Amino acid sequence: MNGKFWGNVGLSVVLVGLLSFAYGKVSASSGVQGLFLPEVKVSASTEALLHSVALVRSEVKVHADNLQVDSSFSIENKSEQDIKNVAILCTLFDSQNREQGRDKWVVYDTVKSQGNGDFTFSDKRYISDTVVRSDCQIVDIQVAKAPFISVHRVAAGQGGGHEKQGAAGHGAQH
Repeated sequence: MNGKFWGNVGLSVVLVGLLSFAYGKVSASSGVQGLFLPEVKVSASTEALLHSVALVRSEVKVHADNLQVDSSFSIENKSEQDIKNVAILCTLFDSQNREQGRDKWVVYDTVKSQGNGDFTFSDKRYISDTVVRSDCQIVDIQVAKAPFISVHRVAAGQGGGHEKQGAAGHGAQH
């Protein structure tokens, strides 16, 4: 019994330990997909707004023939702040209620305070055509802040200060 023998024994013990750990993880989760699709967590900044912002309707429809995905979402904002960049994560299920993956949509438009917004998307995505049901939730929201610069437009002839001065001695240059 030399060092090579004990090295092989040690390596075997480590491999058996790793295999039993992996088996325990797979059996404790919802299969192999549970390992690759972690639990959905909402961002900390979103948790404060979730009591006043709701996803009131969501629908994801997959067309089997061309990978086209049509989705629509309705967002209700009962908060005192305008919101934007609303990230919606949908967990997708087949007819046997098995999870087929997740996909994310982001609504970049602003939903005004005390307002509603209806948003539809139609795009190509690689989603299984066996999907028949989706479970969607808001996972991230940003508060829409007032812009740093605001542009005020003046109608023509209202004295915006840019009209051409005549020959009265004021000049035509700015």
